[in-house]
Amino acid sequence: MTQEAFNTFALEYDNAKYLPEPAKRTAENAGLKKGQKVLDVACGTGWATMAAARLVSDTGFVTGIDIADQLLTLAKAKATAAGLKNIKYFMGNAESLEFDDNTFDAVICASSIFIFQDPTKALCEWYRVLKPGGNVIFSVFGEEIFQPVFHLYIDKLIAFGKGAYFPKSRFTTPEECLELLRNAGYTNNRTITEQLGFYFPDKDDCWNQLSNSLAMKPHLKVLSPEELERFKKEHYEELESLVTDKGIWIDLSVHFGIGEKPA
Repeated sequence: MTQEAFNTFALEYDNAKYLPEPAKRTAENAGLKKGQKVLDVACGTGWATMAAARLVSDTGFVTGIDIADQLLTLAKAKATAAGLKNIKYFMGNAESLEFDDNTFDAVICASSIFIFQDPTKALCEWYRVLKPGGNVIFSVFGEEIFQPVFHLYIDKLIAFGKGAYFPKSRFTTPEECLELLRNAGYTNNRTITEQLGFYFPDKDDCWNQLSNSLAMKPHLKVLSPEELERFKKEHYEELESLVTDKGIWIDLSVHFGIGEKPA
């Protein structure tokens, strides 16, 4: 994904219900301690950054980097509004960091490693800037993300002749997470899996959330206004079978890959 793509997504970013909780849980699963220095890679609007800042307290410090300046603008405003003074944000590339060796006690990365051009290179860079004994943690979505609704989207796009370009999701299993960590030289590698799924209250909320997601929005944009209107109508009819008294369930299984740089 490009800087332009993420800047275009900036206004929807904080409305995306599937992003904040995995980000917060990434920070919370990192085993952070008061006084530590933390790097949040691909920080977006700062959900994980702020969670980490609270965990390391005023004696610690968190640096957030992202390629999208508009996301960073939102992140800075949120940190200021929250009164968090132990955060600094910079534009930066996950695969080529502008930090010295052995700088950080921990590196965290929420819901992003699967979109990097070279994830192993990125993990090697994080290894370089980690202090000996430091931890890395990244989170990825499981194979069933957005199901069962996502299946309806894909099948409907195929029916409209627009669904042939969905790339296979990357790193959707614990085994793939562990392999990434091993290939980058980390030790004591482990994974945690959590189900962070939730209910959309109604069909409108479900449509608004997923049609504006990074996964779906580019595909829906190729539909003509008439096609989009028909697509939405038919999709709403299919969603009816998924409506429960709690709303429409969305799977959000998340894998956390955790490794250490040998002391």
